[in-house]
Amino acid sequence: MNEAIERLEQKHMEARGLVLVTKGDRFAIYDDAKAGLAVVQIFERKIKEINQGGKRRRKKVYELHNIELERPERKLQWKLIEFAVKSMPKKKEFISFALKNRSVMALVEHFYRYRSRSQASTRVYIGSIKRFSDYLKKTPDEIIASCLYKDGTPNPKKVHKMSKIIDQYLGELEAEELAPGTLLMESARLKTFFKVNGIQITLPARYTLRGKYEDKAPTLEEVRELVKLAPLREKALILMLATSGLRISTLLSLKYRHVKEDLEAGRTPVHIHIEAEITKGKYADYDTFINEEAAHYLKLYLEERKRGTRRIPPEKITDESPLFRTYSKRVKPLSYEQVKHQWYKLLKKAGLDEKNGKFYKLRIHSLRKFFRTQLTALGVPTDYIEYMMGHKRDTYNKIETKGVEFLRAIYASANLRIFPREKTLADVLKEIIRARGEDPAKYLKEEVMSGKTTISEQEETEIYARAIWEMLRRDLLENLSGELKTDDQD
Repeated sequence: MNEAIERLEQKHMEARGLVLVTKGDRFAIYDDAKAGLAVVQIFERKIKEINQGGKRRRKKVYELHNIELERPERKLQWKLIEFAVKSMPKKKEFISFALKNRSVMALVEHFYRYRSRSQASTRVYIGSIKRFSDYLKKTPDEIIASCLYKDGTPNPKKVHKMSKIIDQYLGELEAEELAPGTLLMESARLKTFFKVNGIQITLPARYTLRGKYEDKAPTLEEVRELVKLAPLREKALILMLATSGLRISTLLSLKYRHVKEDLEAGRTPVHIHIEAEITKGKYADYDTFINEEAAHYLKLYLEERKRGTRRIPPEKITDESPLFRTYSKRVKPLSYEQVKHQWYKLLKKAGLDEKNGKFYKLRIHSLRKFFRTQLTALGVPTDYIEYMMGHKRDTYNKIETKGVEFLRAIYASANLRIFPREKTLADVLKEIIRARGEDPAKYLKEEVMSGKTTISEQEETEIYARAIWEMLRRDLLENLSGELKTDDQD
């Protein structure tokens, strides 16, 4: 959206005596202390058809909406308004639905204070409440009130009646042939909504996760084909997901600082430290890596941004620059919806757009399964794979204490690659070591344990060469020892 229009509107609001509390992508929140109001300003994007030179064209337009709310008395309430607006589609209908129902804001507070603060999850849950609200033709607050006595405590008879209504609603969704897993999630979201508002809903246990639309891990050949057909930005993105095991939401939260040190030093695999704040459950930090292929295309993509293209002006990359951005003139992080759209375009282009019911068999999340499958096949222990995927297990602390360089050696020794490369001398030496019944990785680990922080390809070759020389020396000594014993006996 035009930044000049945003600035002009901000000046207009400030001229009225309103104080800007915060602003973001297509929204601003103002404090109107004099009127006792909070004003949420939404720039809603719409597509309109216009007639230009006898041809009909589609054009983006923005409609400005002001949503007025009772002025919050506490800082937390301002934060909850901001969190709700960030989580919802920038449409007046959805924003008003969330902000003007206390029962929905109770759910928002639940996610903000007690859960992961995932904006995507908050949006999905509120979407489920809106569908149920539209079905009953009642507001969420009216639905909650219908389950209570006048003093605000739950009325068991009315709660039982609401449980039956919810079950009937789920039956309607089932008649629309929604997957059992979808029905299970819908019922769970509604139960959570009622629970945070002090009402315990009981439903029949008839919906189970049977995996009707389960996705699958892509094969190595399928990932190769997708990378070959993808534009530069998507090449880097797919390779990063496939070789790191990152969730798409986590990848899109990364800044340049997350890869800067290794990328600028030319060190591979590139280490990425993931802070708890950008993980799905926000439980703990963890570490993962990307291979040299992903690092190569990431460098090319960042160089392209620095130079500029016909779609974006030259960009100064700073530590806080989003690792992946949109093609708008203003630098904005790439969104999940935009990635998903590009992914489906690639699937169609590659002839991999097969569906299982109404969902694609290959989804962007499938690349996490690919990472796990590949590392498992390459012999990496499960606990290390789970750690690099951000899963907190009983062995988390034990693995974390081993340090980044130990993990780097584990990752490097697996030699995870998407495209084959010509054999190097190090590869040949590794094959000789394996043929003698030993694991080449153990020699790299010994170097790491001795304090070595990085190992170049030349150093790796020398390590394997020394190992083979030591094997040959032992064989020679054993043979000589055997011959001497034979001579003594004669």
